[in-house]
Order: sequence, then C-alpha cells, then structure tokens
Amino acid sequence: CQHYNVRIAGVIINKVLNEKYEQTKHYLAKALKQAWGVPLLGCIPDRPFLGCPALADLETLFDTKMLSGSEHRYRHYSVRDMTVVTTSLTQFMTTIRKKPHRTLYICHVTRDDLILGFMGEYQRRKKEGKPFEEALIICGRKDRYHLSQNIHDLMAGLGECCIMEAPMSTHRAMAAIQNFTPKLSIQDTHRVSVAVEHYEPYIDFDELLRRTTSSNSSFNDPAGISFEDLRRL
Repeated sequence: CQHYNVRIAGVIINKVLNEKYEQTKHYLAKALKQAWGVPLLGCIPDRPFLGCPALADLETLFDTKMLSGSEHRYRHYSVRDMTVVTTSLTQFMTTIRKKPHRTLYICHVTRDDLILGFMGEYQRRKKEGKPFEEALIICGRKDRYHLSQNIHDLMAGLGECCIMEAPMSTHRAMAAIQNFTPKLSIQDTHRVSVAVEHYEPYIDFDELLRRTTSSNSSFNDPAGISFEDLRRL
C-alpha cells in the first residue's frame, strides 16, 4: 500500500474464534492504531454455516450437474457431516437412518447396491411423508467407470432426491470438498441473507463511510498519524 500510495480506510477481521473474540478485537484495534494509525472497522465472529457448501457450489467444483433433485441445489451441507461410504449395504442403511438428515454421502460408481439403497430410502420416507435431505455424490473416473443405464433410468423418477456425479475417486472428491471455500452467490438468497444479518452488527459502517468519503487525504483524525508520515515509516 505504501509503494502504490494506497490509503487504508481501515481493517476488517473475519472468522474470529468466538472464544477469543473480545481478546482479538481489543489487541488488534490497539495494535493497528498505534502502529499505523488505522482503525479496526470490524471484527466478525466465525459463523460455520457460511462455510458450508451448497450443492450448487459442488456442481461448480466438480464441473458437473445434478442427476436429480436440482430444485434443491442451494441446500447446504456441513463438511463435518460428510461421509464416504465403503461399508456393506446393511451397514449403510443403518447409518443413513441414524445420522443427521442433512448428511452428504460419497460412494463409488461401482456400488450399485449403495446407490439403490439411497434411492430406496428416499422413496420409503416420501411414502411415509417424512423429510429426506440427504445428498449423494457418485464418484469414479469417467475413462474407467460409468453409471449403469438402469440406474440412470431409475433416477429419472426420483424428483427431489439429490444426487450428482463427480469424475474422480471418492477420496479425491472428499479432499476437494474439505479444501473448498464457497463464495457468496446472489442466487443463494438464504446464505446471502444470513451473511448480511451476521456481518452488519459487527462493522462500523458510519466510520467506514466517513473515512472513505473524507477530504482529508490521510483518512486520520487530527491527532492521528498523517499519511505522509506513514509513507516515511
């Protein structure tokens, strides 16, 4: 910033641990003001939901489209609840009925039994009038594995059951999701609404506007360090 003569209006710190919020806010505000004459304009506590990818984010990540359930592509899933399924069908059916309903499952394309079990559980709950918010990612390299036509045909009548393909191994897909940082999308109205409600109380917008519209080239209060002095530091 000094090299390009960029004036700094202030600093906003994001994703601060809740248990260290007050400590972080106090010390950073003090350090920024003393060292550079720059205020801390915002200190935002972490909100894990904002880091949860939606199925639409995963479509982008894997360059794919949902095979079914596309109307729920802005449904969000916690990475902590993501599960790679390598067990027997019996164990999988026990798991899917015990874990939180909004769980993201990953299996290999060769496991027709697991895929059919997932679809069957969706149909069972739908018949009973119960919610089904689980999602399934079917993995496998396209040059080696293909989803059978019979499975494709069965998916055609599933409606709201969320399933997509990822052209890679299950472990690569899991690692990609764990390392992925979802971005805000205007189409994801729920996440945008949550983000606005979460950020707004923690940012000093009055001071931000004052400093970004100030005729004082230093942005600083009269007693603060001047921009010219800052350049010479």
